[in-house]
Amino acid sequence: MMKDYKMKKIVTSLLLATLLGTAANAASNATSPYDADFTKMNQYFNSLIESHLTSAKLNNIGYPRMDISDSTKEIVIKFDLAGVNKENIKLSISDDKILTLKGEKTASKENKSKDYVKKEIFYGSFEKAIQLPENIDESKLSTKFENGILTVSIPKTEIKKPKAKVIPIK
Repeated sequence: MMKDYKMKKIVTSLLLATLLGTAANAASNATSPYDADFTKMNQYFNSLIESHLTSAKLNNIGYPRMDISDSTKEIVIKFDLAGVNKENIKLSISDDKILTLKGEKTASKENKSKDYVKKEIFYGSFEKAIQLPENIDESKLSTKFENGILTVSIPKTEIKKPKAKVIPIK
């Protein structure tokens, strides 16, 4: 996860540099001897960003997409896992109330041989961790996998308020 964060930070920095270069070009309407240099620099940064955005590591940032609903009785999390086999999904919950979803989406052999012009569908391993609140009952957690949607329902428990003990003064 830390590598993904660092890669995302690098791409963000490159994108910001490109935007600043473009803004600097737009701000100066008069032609200057540096216009050609700025154009080359923008092309270089754009090619860097495009090459990194198509790498497999960045393609799974934010994958799988999810919806979380939080009512008074339960928390329901829905993961969009279209194309992922049920056997390739692992769901766990730690003592720290961290729900972790791991899995792998594999490409079929027939798709690997095609010459793609553009390829946006993610294939590969993924992992997503969600910090859950303290007032859940993980022993009653239930799951349902249907039509590529994994639904995790976790009932809530009553929040235990600490009781104050009255101490007699002698």
